[in-house]
Amino acid sequence: MSSESDATERYSKVGADLDWSIILASASSIFFGFLLNIAVNSPSYFRFLDTIILLAALYAVTVATAMFIMTVIYHMSRYRQFDVERFLFRTKQYTLIGIICIMIAMYLGLGLALNSKVPDWIAYTLASFPFMFIFFQSFKHMRE
Repeated sequence: MSSESDATERYSKVGADLDWSIILASASSIFFGFLLNIAVNSPSYFRFLDTIILLAALYAVTVATAMFIMTVIYHMSRYRQFDVERFLFRTKQYTLIGIICIMIAMYLGLGLALNSKVPDWIAYTLASFPFMFIFFQSFKHMRE
């Protein structure tokens, strides 16, 4: 009876990982749409550096979306010889890469938005504050 419960728990983890990947892929695709719209219809005050930063953010969110989708593709391609532990490990890798890319894209997008109001160095310093908060919070929770 215990082994049946363990198997059910492991497969429910797989379902939860797939759900997270689907949600993250959808959200990053919407973010991609916003960045693509800005890139296609860029404001007249954009300088060359602003365009490069916008394209870097667009590439980062593209890689993130692809990483979130890779979990689903990996599951579909390995379904017959399915190893739950390997799947959970791969999912964690893909999701971590995707989250890092989304954070880079969000940082660049926030810095670009602030750049229109304040000087460059202030804009990108202010844009780093939310990510420093996330870093310190995650570091604090890792120590517990």
